[in-house]
Parts: sequence; C-alpha cells; structure tokens
Amino acid sequence: MRNALIITSFLSASACLAGGDPLTVGARFAGMGGSGLTLADLWSVRLNPAGIAGLDKPAAGLFYQRHFLSEDLAHQGLAVALPVGKGAFGIGVDRFGYDLYNETRASLAYAMRFGEGLRAAVQLNYLGVQLGGNYGGTGAFAAEVGVQARISEQFWLGAHLFNPTRSKLGTVTESDVVLDERVPTLLRAGLGWVVSSKLTLTGEVEKDIDRAERFRFGVEYNPSKALFLRTGISTANVQGHFGVGVRTGRLDVDLAVAVRAQLGPTPMINLNYRFK
Repeated sequence: MRNALIITSFLSASACLAGGDPLTVGARFAGMGGSGLTLADLWSVRLNPAGIAGLDKPAAGLFYQRHFLSEDLAHQGLAVALPVGKGAFGIGVDRFGYDLYNETRASLAYAMRFGEGLRAAVQLNYLGVQLGGNYGGTGAFAAEVGVQARISEQFWLGAHLFNPTRSKLGTVTESDVVLDERVPTLLRAGLGWVVSSKLTLTGEVEKDIDRAERFRFGVEYNPSKALFLRTGISTANVQGHFGVGVRTGRLDVDLAVAVRAQLGPTPMINLNYRFK
C-alpha cells in the first residue's frame, strides 16, 4: 500500500518536470509576472540564457522560495555567470521538493554577443527526479536555445525554445516504474520596452506543445540607483506578482511574491554578487 501511495505521489509531482507549471527562478523575474526574456540578468540562465551575454562582470547568486508557504515545496539553488570575451558561460543548479520526492536541475550555458543588438545562447540541462525510501529515481537531458535582438532604440525581442528533442523521463532505478512522461517542450517569445532609464515593460507568451498558451506581463520601475519596484501578472492559473530590489555596492537583494487566489502566496528571495 505504501509503495502505491509513493508511486502515485511521484507520478503526480513529476508534472513539475513533465508538463506542469514552470518554476520561476530569480526574484526579479518573479516580481515581473515571470517575464524577462529580453533582460540581461544572472538568472537568465533559468529563463533565456542569451541574457547572460549582456553581463559585463562575473556574477554569482543564491535563491530560495517556498511555494504556497509549504515546507515540502521549497525550491533553492545557485547560478554563476562568467563573461569571456564576446561571450559568457553560465552554470545553474537548483533543487525542488522534500525527502520523499525532489527534483534537481543542473545546467551549463554558453551565450555570445553579435554586435550590440544581438545575443544568442545554447544550454544543456540534466533534469533529475528522486524518490526517498530507497525507491530510486530517474532523469533526462534536455537542450535549449535562446536569442535576444534589439529591434529599435527602445524595443528588444526575446525568444526561447526549451527541449526541442522532446526528451522523456526514464525508468525509476529501484522500483522499475516506467514513466511515459516527456519533459515539457516550451516555446516562448516576448517584447521588452525600455520606456526610459527608469521604466521597463515586458510582455510574453509561452506555449507548451501539449497545453494552452500562457501570457505574462511585467513592469520594473527604478526610482533611484539603489531601488527597483516591480509588479506583473501571469495567466493560465492567474497570479499577481510583486517585487522589490535593493542594490548596495556589489550586492543585489531581490524579494518577490506571487499570489494565487486559491493556494496563497509564494515568496522568493535571491542574493546576487557582482565581481570586479
């Protein structure tokens, strides 16, 4: 009976990798409705890796979030970006879940600038799912590509394709359960409008090959060099998003919360450090 319950929980929870809600990483993006395909940011390694090509200094960061305030739905990780010449390498590692069920993701990206108005990237990810109680786990590799292009002085276009090969989760090693579940194939596209040096607007659409499209909209207002205010909305399961960022020296502290009416808030914090 216990085996059946755990396997059922596994099959349900694995939807996070195999077709469920994408897990937003990076409090800046989370505060802007989960949007940010056109932005240059350390956490672009988890949204559109082309964005790390827009960084001019090495950076590293940590994040933590608790989905709907549940201890069993904690999500944490780290990211590192290292600009090299006209390109940048990015590394991301994160973990979601608890003792009886957890997901891990490890990524290696390379992004390059082509002039001042075009950035492109490729990234390879390993996605792992692990059951507690010696029930084993499974995993899959998935690739992704991304691009950012400036189409005018104020507008940027971003596009991102995740898992074009439709990778599939394999057999759970210890229990011989075979998952006929594919890792999501996601196509995202969006616009970023730099209204002024203090205000940026973003709008995006995401299409899972097996699900209806989702829309995301975000606003970032920078009233001073040290303060950023953010808000946004995302559809499908409609959520409101709010965030604030503080820049002090080389350290950035970003806070965000996403609120779903039926399930409650998901708070997030990340700390980024920019090296010389």
